Amino acid sequence: MRPIRRGLPAAAYTLTEVLVVCAIIGILSSMMVPSITKAIHNGRRVRCAGNLRQVSLVLHSYANEHFDRYPQQVARAEGGVREDNEVVPVVEGVLALHPGVFKVMAGDFKTAQVLVCPATKFWIPRVQDAAVSNSSYAVNLHARHGESLVPLLADANVAKQWKERKDFPRTAAQVEMGFTFDRHQALCNVAFGDSHVQALKRLKIDRPAEGPQRPVRPVR
Repeated sequence: MRPIRRGLPAAAYTLTEVLVVCAIIGILSSMMVPSITKAIHNGRRVRCAGNLRQVSLVLHSYANEHFDRYPQQVARAEGGVREDNEVVPVVEGVLALHPGVFKVMAGDFKTAQVLVCPATKFWIPRVQDAAVSNSSYAVNLHARHGESLVPLLADANVAKQWKERKDFPRTAAQVEMGFTFDRHQALCNVAFGDSHVQALKRLKIDRPAEGPQRPVRPVR
């Protein structure tokens, strides 16, 4: 009979080696997570900027047909929503959560999702379903068509409290706003009057004087 040859014992990792490998994987993971998180936030911010650019182009098209005025500056009888300015939530008498602005241009949007910031969990199946509760973007009630330094639209995560417009003084002033950390890591995408978009940490914006609240009778 031939002698039975037994194989060599199978190679195995020691407990120390396994722990060392796990520690290395943990260190590499901890180094990569911030970079991955930052890349995800940057991607969402870029997509949000694209949304704002598309929305601003639709608003510009509207303004071209309404004597350089946006829907929030045009009376309802002329196809705008100016009468709603007093009842929508406003910050510093300037930025408004104003879904009616988008609804009057509903037919000009290819998809309602351009009204939604990718950093939020909002979903709008139709532009007509836009509401204060799912508004990602706020409009400047005093925007000026074509002005490269005047904001038109901005992310709505303003760090100040939304109020009714009547609660703010009717005097000329420049206000400054900051933004919460829940979108774009405290940055804010802002579309200006010439349709370019910037990511800003703080936003300075004019609050023009409103003028007389009662109609002035002509002198005879």
